[in-house]
Amino acid sequence: MRRVSLLSIVAAAALAGILCADTVTEVLRADLARERRRLASDATQLAEVGRRLQTATGDLATASEAVADLAGRSDSSIEEVARREEAVAVAEQEVRTLLDRRRLLVERLLERRRGIALLDAELKGKRPAATADLLSGRWNVTLEPGEQRGVFRLALDGTLVSGEYTLEGGFSGSLRGTLIGDRLRLERVDSQLGFTTIYFGRLARDGSQLSGTWESTTFGVGAAGAGRWRAQPIKEEEVEASP
Repeated sequence: MRRVSLLSIVAAAALAGILCADTVTEVLRADLARERRRLASDATQLAEVGRRLQTATGDLATASEAVADLAGRSDSSIEEVARREEAVAVAEQEVRTLLDRRRLLVERLLERRRGIALLDAELKGKRPAATADLLSGRWNVTLEPGEQRGVFRLALDGTLVSGEYTLEGGFSGSLRGTLIGDRLRLERVDSQLGFTTIYFGRLARDGSQLSGTWESTTFGVGAAGAGRWRAQPIKEEEVEASP
């Protein structure tokens, strides 16, 4: 009887392991499919930003030439030159904005491609060598633009990441994602707003920092749709000293 019970326990444990492995595989497959779709979307956005940048650069050149032409003419008024110079400033700002957007998109594309390669390798069983868990714990987080600060509490189970967060402004909720090698992908689900943000990051080899880019899944008026983020681990003594 005791032997039968022992066999039952072993069989149950084996079945649980298989079910857990299947769950992880399904999560990784879903992440891979999403990342491939988003990679295609980012490539489309990059092409559009490139077209807009070309147009904006042409507008800047035209506006600059107009100022140079007016400045050299004796019949032009100071007001007209000043007005044309304002047009140059507007064109310059548009070029800067598009350059920043392009740079961020390229960074995100590279991160997505690295993440896709790692997810694909994980699914094919070509996993990176196991390393110590440097992710689990509390992290002081800063989001840019705006220098919004908060705390992420993360827990790693194999390649799956779960956790919760609090951010300035009264925001709080849960985090879910994956860590493949040193590449982190997190989805932020706000307690009031729902699924709002995706974070792409890289974990430093010594666990001293997380850093990367983020993108919004919602689009509010006047709110940034993407940016960068960084985080440093909170030491145990800091946790114990906190209220």
